Amino acid sequence: MVGRNFTFHDGEKGAALAIRVKMSRGKSCFSKVLKDGTVVIELEHGKGEINTRLMEFLSSELAIPIKRIQIVAGEDGNKKLISIIEMKPKEIQKTILERID
Repeated sequence: MVGRNFTFHDGEKGAALAIRVKMSRGKSCFSKVLKDGTVVIELEHGKGEINTRLMEFLSSELAIPIKRIQIVAGEDGNKKLISIIEMKPKEIQKTILERID
């Protein structure tokens, strides 16, 4: 990740993230950030609905209540647009980049 700068974009009251979900046999984690700024998340195989598990993962990793996370687009696919209310893009960016495996 050295030498690469990523910019997340401001939303009116928070931030929007483009996310690609990949299923993983290991634990859930932030995997990488693509050139276009899409955050790749490896989501552990498990029971329960994928969107719910994704929101629980984001809530835990970003230390925010799950009610502040919304799936704006892509509920049925692996490419999603997520809105995070009341959190600045720079805070999210810093947290994600610190946690990339």
